[in-house]
Amino acid sequence: MYKEFDYQLMNVLSFKPVDLEWTMVNVNSAGQKGDAHVITTNQNKHILIDAGQREMAEQRLLPFLEKRGIRSFDIVFISHAHKDHYGGLDTLLDHGVGINEVYFDMPDRKLCDREIPWGCDYLDIIRIHQKLNRRGIIVNTPRAGQSFQIGQDSRLEVLYAFGKNDSPVPDTDINDLSLIMRLCHNGFRFLFTGDLNYKIGEYLATCGDDISADVLKVPHHAIEDLAPNSFFRKVNPRYALISTPDNLWKSNESARVKKWFRENDIPVFVSGVAGNVRALIDGDELRISAEL
Repeated sequence: MYKEFDYQLMNVLSFKPVDLEWTMVNVNSAGQKGDAHVITTNQNKHILIDAGQREMAEQRLLPFLEKRGIRSFDIVFISHAHKDHYGGLDTLLDHGVGINEVYFDMPDRKLCDREIPWGCDYLDIIRIHQKLNRRGIIVNTPRAGQSFQIGQDSRLEVLYAFGKNDSPVPDTDINDLSLIMRLCHNGFRFLFTGDLNYKIGEYLATCGDDISADVLKVPHHAIEDLAPNSFFRKVNPRYALISTPDNLWKSNESARVKKWFRENDIPVFVSGVAGNVRALIDGDELRISAEL
């Protein structure tokens, strides 16, 4: 059986404390794609990387938080300025979820306006920044080299945070400005890649620093124009997690990704197929489990 369905099943209703937990929340439907990743550490800190689209955050992210008793986030990171990654901030704020600080870069307006009406929305991004400011929430600009101690032996690093003016490739788009972040705990590594596209992905594969990881959050919902296979080889993951709708995963747009991970015998966990996916570290053990 193809590994995307070869899950190590666990009782997802039993949440015994572990050293570190990362849940890829399924904020996808047939008509919408998105990313939302909740990290809980052994010091009871809660970190959010991306928040999905507003509607899917209301339908999927909020119920997950309520079920887990998560009422606030110490830090929220928005990987890049697309609504399927930041839109759920509206939902969290409107439903009283506490947020201490947010890392969310303001994109270049000319670069943003090139994507009207399908991509970046500069005025909406200003609106959400102002909404955060009115709530007294600190909004920071992420920088490469930042490191956050988020738990005992748990560190979250910003490896790359390109802007328009320091991009190493020409004709950069908003997706290629995605934060590249790595979570490290007790020797295990998890790589978060936003919607990293082909150009920057190729640059990182050939010129970048060490980006190896045990678990890779595959960029750009596994659809074409995402990072090249050389990027996957450099990461060299043991597992791949993909936040994408079921219909996109089964389409030709994901054919290259499916082929590469299948040929390299790497288990794939797809939220649109499997529901919420959890990566747990308990001592020296790494476990991946799926909701469905």
